[in-house]
Amino acid sequence: MNQYGAWGRAKDGQNEEAILAAYYPNMTLKKDYDQGVQINVDGYGTFSIEDYVKRIYEVPDSWTDNNLAVLKAQAVAARTYALNSAQRNGHICTTEACQVFKPDPKGGNWEQAVNATAGWVLMDGGNPGFTQYASTHGGYIQNLGKFDGKVGTPTSFAEWNDRAYDKESPWFYCDWGARPEYNKTAWLKPSEVADIVNVILLGRADSSAGKHLYQPDKPNPEGTDTWNEDRVRQELQNKGITPFTSVSDISVSPDFGGGKTSSISVSGNTQQSFSGDEFKNWFNLRAPANLQIVGPLYNVEKQ
Repeated sequence: MNQYGAWGRAKDGQNEEAILAAYYPNMTLKKDYDQGVQINVDGYGTFSIEDYVKRIYEVPDSWTDNNLAVLKAQAVAARTYALNSAQRNGHICTTEACQVFKPDPKGGNWEQAVNATAGWVLMDGGNPGFTQYASTHGGYIQNLGKFDGKVGTPTSFAEWNDRAYDKESPWFYCDWGARPEYNKTAWLKPSEVADIVNVILLGRADSSAGKHLYQPDKPNPEGTDTWNEDRVRQELQNKGITPFTSVSDISVSPDFGGGKTSSISVSGNTQQSFSGDEFKNWFNLRAPANLQIVGPLYNVEKQ
């Protein structure tokens, strides 16, 4: 389940059962599961499944749209996840590695949602399903291979950003990582982009160079020297490859139906194209600070 997406669906008029069916289509909803099952919670002992779910702190209590639809869907997902974990592992942890548990009941609208769905469990075959969930999917449900939004598959990032159910998430369309010298954003200078592209070209041409191509502002994890942008350009020239000295434009080819960036074309003093995965993997290796591309679908903007 996509928590922000579930909220978007609730505001669009979908109830808790419709939300659950959208994110867990291969599971069936059982409404009379044994409420006395005990859950062994790491560090806190055992609770009945219903008392346990009342102590889950996940979605905001203020998400009350459409008669608590998100809270009810979350209660069912959390209850099912705990039962699945208990069957598989005999216990459950209390952090986001499992789901956030606190010793005191959350109360409020959350407790109303838990009570309204008492005994509701998503079944996969004869057992509680593995109901993983996250705050944000970025508009695409990877395991189901479909856009998580309204009115079919988008044809542009503008449509994607407008129609995705989780578009209100602060992590939906954003940069990942930041540098204080650039107002805590992830913008790169043209020369830094050129260096990343040159690193890809050198990595293609000479796989043994990879150990020298890590980001230059951190220690080399392989204990050797990291080549700076001048050295990378020189190595390319030595191999008869024209390096980028400037980048003026980057064109992104997204596959919205597949939820990924298919290819990246870079223009400057020369031109090159890369698959979306190739560009992402090398970017995450070379980019400075903590800048990263997260997820298979991404865009590149020019300022």
